[in-house]
Amino acid sequence: MKGPLFDAHDHLQYYRSEAGRGAALRLAAEAGVELMLCNGTNPGDWEAVLDLAAENERVVPCFGLHPWRLKEGAPGWLERLESFLLRVPSCVGEIGLDGGKNAADPARQEGVFIAQLRLAKKLGRPASIHCVRTWGRMLEIIKEEAPGPFMFHSYGGPAELEAEFASLGAYFSFSGAIMDVKREKLRKALRAAPPERLLFETEAPAADAPGWRSGPAGIVEVLSAAAAVLGRPAGELSELSWANGKRFTGR
Repeated sequence: MKGPLFDAHDHLQYYRSEAGRGAALRLAAEAGVELMLCNGTNPGDWEAVLDLAAENERVVPCFGLHPWRLKEGAPGWLERLESFLLRVPSCVGEIGLDGGKNAADPARQEGVFIAQLRLAKKLGRPASIHCVRTWGRMLEIIKEEAPGPFMFHSYGGPAELEAEFASLGAYFSFSGAIMDVKREKLRKALRAAPPERLLFETEAPAADAPGWRSGPAGIVEVLSAAAAVLGRPAGELSELSWANGKRFTGR
């Protein structure tokens, strides 16, 4: 599989060492990864994400307050978020709603999420969205707020909702979780995703499925697995996701 390749979601700032991150980035470059979205999760890591993007032109910075990190949203966090977004071409993320085991106060989650969606719309920035077990409410909010382009990272929602979300501006990113033999509903969602809205991700430095490399270079394995599910050549799928990624980021 030849590049260029697009990794729609990772957290490069979470590597435990500079050496580990440097090695991962070298392997990514060798694999042909030309763009990767590095997502901040709270005000404490936005500076690190900004620095990584300044050091590596392949890194697209994303800044946001994750629903798991609401306690770190001290007064003034939204104004600080806007200041980071204005410093560099960037995306809003990772933001969203979570109704799973890591769920925080639902009302607070919604308020923080909606504020960030509105900021993304105001600045004309795409958003990277986390959604777990809140798909009905997510659909209501997206309809109400009508943001610009947005992506569901590591999509795990119903296949039946994809067409409606796509009509509202959604892209759908799939991770190595599609390799899990127990995740047939996920593979059904992959098959149902509109090709022109299809993306893939690694969630680096984590590896959320066996049999593939952690790090952005692991996008090669994710694409190969997706190609097997979809019955399409991996090279064709990589070209498609590259074009979709450039369109999503406005590059």
